[in-house]
Amino acid sequence: MIRKIKNKINKKFKDQDFSEIFKKSASGFFISILGRNFGFLQQLVITNYYGAAAFGVFRVCFSILSLVGIFGRFGVDMAISRFVAQYRKQDKMDLVNEIFQIGLKLVFPIGIALTIGVYFLAPWISDRFYSDANGEVSDFTPYIRIFSVGIIFFVLSGVIEEGIRGLKKIKEYTWINNVSTQAFSIVVLLVALLFTTNIYVVNISYVLGLLFTFILGVYYWLKFVPYKKVEKRQLSTRELLNVSLPMLSAKYLTTLYTWLGTLILAAYVAPDEVGVFNAAARMSAFATMPLIAVNNISGPRFAEAFGENNEKSMRKTVRLATRLIFWTALPIMLLFYIFHNFIMGLYGKEFGTEEAILTFAVINAGQVVNLLTGPVTQLLNMTGRQLVTQRYAILTTFTSIGLSLLLIPSMGMLGAALATAIARTVLNLGCALHIYFTMKIVTIYNPFADIYGLIKRYNKKNS
Repeated sequence: MIRKIKNKINKKFKDQDFSEIFKKSASGFFISILGRNFGFLQQLVITNYYGAAAFGVFRVCFSILSLVGIFGRFGVDMAISRFVAQYRKQDKMDLVNEIFQIGLKLVFPIGIALTIGVYFLAPWISDRFYSDANGEVSDFTPYIRIFSVGIIFFVLSGVIEEGIRGLKKIKEYTWINNVSTQAFSIVVLLVALLFTTNIYVVNISYVLGLLFTFILGVYYWLKFVPYKKVEKRQLSTRELLNVSLPMLSAKYLTTLYTWLGTLILAAYVAPDEVGVFNAAARMSAFATMPLIAVNNISGPRFAEAFGENNEKSMRKTVRLATRLIFWTALPIMLLFYIFHNFIMGLYGKEFGTEEAILTFAVINAGQVVNLLTGPVTQLLNMTGRQLVTQRYAILTTFTSIGLSLLLIPSMGMLGAALATAIARTVLNLGCALHIYFTMKIVTIYNPFADIYGLIKRYNKKNS
């Protein structure tokens, strides 16, 4: 029996497609675990030593950074990932170098403008949206200004990270995407505890982490693709923009619906409740580590298959990815539902209330749909269907806004959790159904069909 299982596993790994997806996803997954642990440790340090209100303020400012920073990337980061993957596969490293330089030159002035703009608009943002907040903090101006300095590094790092991902350097990509910022931030937070517990340090530490990640990203890129001045351009900025702009709107709207709960919630409740909601959301994100790890390698594979018009390879990648995502995420999700009191209690007493536990459960329900539908947005974006993702992102955003404004005033953080979970379902299920009806590819995984097939084959062999 053991020999049969061993032979079956060896046979699987002889399949080059499975081997690449599994091995690179596994390396990315374990680095993602490290990154999530650093993120979790960062949250624990903030909530236990700087307070729930400090964490609430931090997450509000981080949401502003994310929304502004995603816009600053202009969709160039996702487009770079696709083009680099295609040109690398065709062994056209001169075009890899050129498209990367075009991308950086495009986003740099945008990032600078947004950094300056947010810095000077910080008083207006604080007065307009958070002046009536109940709690220890009502003036967000200095905290927003601290985060505004990090926008330029956030923008440039995003382009560099996706370029490295397109090269299929998954270990390096996962490290700078998931680990380095949080790790550096924790070091700063712990050292600062020797001198002060002022909550300004929380935001300053993260901005320094963004700077560190930018420097590390530059080092990795130049290591894999040495700088070479482009003497004669073969590619146009318009070609990049034709792909990046639809990706920008889709990515921006997807990020917007993710952060809408935090932004609207902060206008109605105290910062400590915002902190509890974000702690639940951040903890729930642990379950998406397998999805992110598999997406990191499946995205470039989709781009390669699309460039070669290889539908068979594309279908196989979808099939392998959906199974791998589900079976690796299942244990994490089971732990969340069984030990929810203990898990949320790790943050402190404020995070172990009935409302906090229920909020955590609702957010997790939305993640289950996310895991079952597979790498849908990756498949659409990397196969020239970024406009489809854009349309579903628009629908998702309006759903999130409507539900947030309807539910949050009366239900608080539980309303924010419901709005987030339903919006996430609209996006993922909508994209999955579109792929099925237009591309004839099934991305929604049915584990019972696989289990039934295994039982049937086992009974057939024994009979």
